[in-house]
Parts: sequence; C-alpha cells; structure tokens
Amino acid sequence: MFSSSALVFVGNALVVAAMAQETALRPPKSNIRVNSDLVLINASITDSHGTPVTDIAPSRFHLFEDGIEQTIRYCVSEDSPVSIGLVLDTSASMGDKLAGVKKAAMQFVRAANPWDEFFLLIFRDRPEIVVPFTSDTQRLISEIESAEAGGSTALLDAFYLAFQQTRRGQNSRKAMLVVSDGIDNHSRYSKKEVKGLAREVEFPIYTINMWQPDRSGNRYAIQRRDPGLLEELAAPTGGRSFAARDQKKLIAIGERIGSEIRHEYVLGYVPSNREADGKFRHVSVTIRPNANSRLKISHRRGYVAPAQ
Repeated sequence: MFSSSALVFVGNALVVAAMAQETALRPPKSNIRVNSDLVLINASITDSHGTPVTDIAPSRFHLFEDGIEQTIRYCVSEDSPVSIGLVLDTSASMGDKLAGVKKAAMQFVRAANPWDEFFLLIFRDRPEIVVPFTSDTQRLISEIESAEAGGSTALLDAFYLAFQQTRRGQNSRKAMLVVSDGIDNHSRYSKKEVKGLAREVEFPIYTINMWQPDRSGNRYAIQRRDPGLLEELAAPTGGRSFAARDQKKLIAIGERIGSEIRHEYVLGYVPSNREADGKFRHVSVTIRPNANSRLKISHRRGYVAPAQ
C-alpha cells in the first residue's frame, strides 16, 4: 500500500497486468487508496483532435485551491470499473430524435467493460429509474428499445434524482451521461438548487444537447429552454457538454464520452486550508506545457469543505 505522502501514477500497462491476474468471477479493484483528509479531483485530457491523452507524467500536473498551489499526493489513471448513470429525455419534444438517441444509448452500453454497472433513468413529466444499477446490458438495451416519447419535460428533477442515484454506485469511479434537448417545463426543483448540487458531486457529468431550431411552427420550438443549462451543469464536475444534430454525430459523441470516462485521471491532495467552514473551495488544474502538444483539460472545479 502506498503511503499518503507518496506520488503514485498507475499507467494503463500496469492496470492491464493487474487485471489479468483477476479471476473470471472477480472484477478488478481500483488502485486508489485514500484517507479521510484527501480531496480527489477527476480530470480528462484531450489533444487538439479530441483524443484522450493517457501518458501525462505526474510532474506535469499543477493543482491550485483558491489560488494556492497544493502538493499532489496521488495521480492515478486506470481503466477500472465505473458506475454510470444513463439519463434519457423521452418527453414529447424529443419525439423525432428519440430513435437516434436510443440507438446511440444502446451502442454506448454495448461498449461498456464487463465490470461496469449502469442505471437507466428516463424522464418526461417526472423522472423514473426504470433499471437500477446493473451489469446486465441486455436488460438495459431492452428497456431503452421500449422507451416512447410523450409528455412534458422535468429535466431539472431528472438531474436531481440522477445525482442521488449515481452516488449509490458500488464502484469508486462514477459518471453520468444525460441526453436531452435542454427544454424544461415541468420541474419542481429550481435551476439554482440543481446547479448547487452539481458543484458538490464527486464525479463527472457529460451531457449531449439534442436541440434543433425549428422553423416549421412546431410548438416545442418555443417552449422554455435554457440554452446554457446542460453545459452549466456539466462543466463544474469535470465533464463536458456536446451538441449533436444527427444520429451519426450522436453515436460518435457517445463513443468519445465513453473513452474519456475510461481514461480520466484522478488527482489527490490534502488541502493546506484545513478550516471546517462549509465553504466552497475553487480548484484549478494546469499541465506544464509540452512544446509538441496542445492539450485541453476538463476537471472538477471545486468542492464544499466539511462543516463543524
């Protein structure tokens, strides 16, 4: 076991070797070992083509909390099991897009690793967890195939419920994927409430925006839509928001998100500010430049300190 002061980097080759030693009935274990004072920040790194970069040396990372550089004690990159919340908008405004969404969602599930687990949440007038956490991909695919469009849209309520459910995943690594057109006309929770929760989650949220301007007089084109909502909920968590206008692009984006989820880094540090004041701590991560690369980093932007 590594000491809490050690800087650890687990490369993909080491993970593959470790996984090969596992029996067929036993999933690989995460190499992340933490103590109660450690703050974990997830980060994904891509090159100029959007391809995940997996060979960043630990010494190239610099992490700051409220502008003060922190000592990184863990730097882990591993393809270990993930608990993933799959959240699909099946409201009436998604009617002409739903067939493509279902195909992309099924492809996303099929590409999972054997030890990943998913829950499926669909929403219209209200959110509903139709499949709780499971590794049974056939059950997930069957439920996705049977989804039908109709009703109003409780997007913010769906986010709220999905946050709670994702946290219950059994794997140390977690993520959420939400596919919607960004319309909300039936939620009980407010944008302010849900954005507050998004700042506190410990896992990345990815969103795919299916909005399409409609010039045909379709009534859904004038419904209450917040153009920046999906991005505002994804960005603080270290995830990202993508826009998809057709099925081909939707499937490609799903594949890209799946790759990012499986190749993220986890950085761990013990904060120099030990005040238990319940305040939000802003976190930023940079990478020491490399003359031969232009990298983009997405990371969790902060956390709420414990309160006395």
